Amino acid sequence: MKANSSQTVLSAVRSLLPSIAAAAADVDRSGAVDPRVITDLHDAGYFSLLQPEVFGGLQAEPDDYLTATRELSAACVSTGWLAGWLAVNSWGMSLREQRALQELWGSDRRALLCSSYAPTGRLERAEGGFWLSGRWSRCTGAAHAAWLSAGALCVGPDGAAQDFMTVLVPRTDYVVESNWNGLGLRGIGADDVVVSRAFVPEHRMFSWLNLRMDSSVPALDRLPQPTLYTLAGTLPLLGAAQRVLEERLIEPTTALSALAMARTDVELSILQIRRNVRDLMECARAGAGLDAELMLRTRRDQVMASERAVRAIGIVMQSPGPHIDDGLLERVWRDVQTARMHVSSNVDQTLSVVGRFAFGLNVDDLMW
Repeated sequence: MKANSSQTVLSAVRSLLPSIAAAAADVDRSGAVDPRVITDLHDAGYFSLLQPEVFGGLQAEPDDYLTATRELSAACVSTGWLAGWLAVNSWGMSLREQRALQELWGSDRRALLCSSYAPTGRLERAEGGFWLSGRWSRCTGAAHAAWLSAGALCVGPDGAAQDFMTVLVPRTDYVVESNWNGLGLRGIGADDVVVSRAFVPEHRMFSWLNLRMDSSVPALDRLPQPTLYTLAGTLPLLGAAQRVLEERLIEPTTALSALAMARTDVELSILQIRRNVRDLMECARAGAGLDAELMLRTRRDQVMASERAVRAIGIVMQSPGPHIDDGLLERVWRDVQTARMHVSSNVDQTLSVVGRFAFGLNVDDLMW
């Protein structure tokens, strides 16, 4: 039943792709994705893919979310990036207190979250909760969200940090400062969000340092925390690469050219990601603990997929051919140059960690 539902969602999302692709240039010019597209994606069930079942979600296989996000991004990179991050913010919410989830989705199952997990907020303890203040930059989709999920440091009376927390904040308690002006990804609305001493009750708090999981947590939400967040930053790049490679036909005489190799690299990356996520899900279902080798393999293949996607688009830029849409190619190039700046695409940092692990050295920074 769930598989059929996921396939229904993918089919519904695919029916929207022609109109999303047709609007991509307008998104770039106007700097915004039409809110009706977000409504259409709600109607298609896209935002329910990672949402807890108890609140109407599908808790689908990760590959369903990843496939839909990649195909959305092939149609319009801004739309795919925006939708992908709004959707992934519902992942892992079953780890939160039920009272907080009831506030989040009890009266509106279509409520979306924007997020920033940079610990740029400050929490000061108060009776029954905390006072929160802070500014979070580049919160994708802030204008479409009803809640903020943000990172903050809990500080003691001496001002020293005691814990790294994630807090849920309703739209009434924060201000969105519309200041996104990226070279690419023009339509994602990655604006700043500001909280000025808002009260956050205890049940809306979540501690990363004291994370505990048991068999009641669905396998999807027991995936290692960086998994889908880092992939949310990579699938739009793969979708963008597929789009320009489809536009750039390969003549029979160039079957072994750089263009053919670029296509192979992108297809290989998609297969690697599917394999790794499948293996992680098998571990989660079996209740196995964190497998550092598998987690690092997943992160390595994910970050190399970002690199391959950018390289593939660069190859098309060098040899666009006579029939490609120059406006499309220029727009996608700007989009991927902006997208690759995300922390999820930090190749050097990731491969440094992978290399240390391969030589048996201590690795204590698995998350990013």
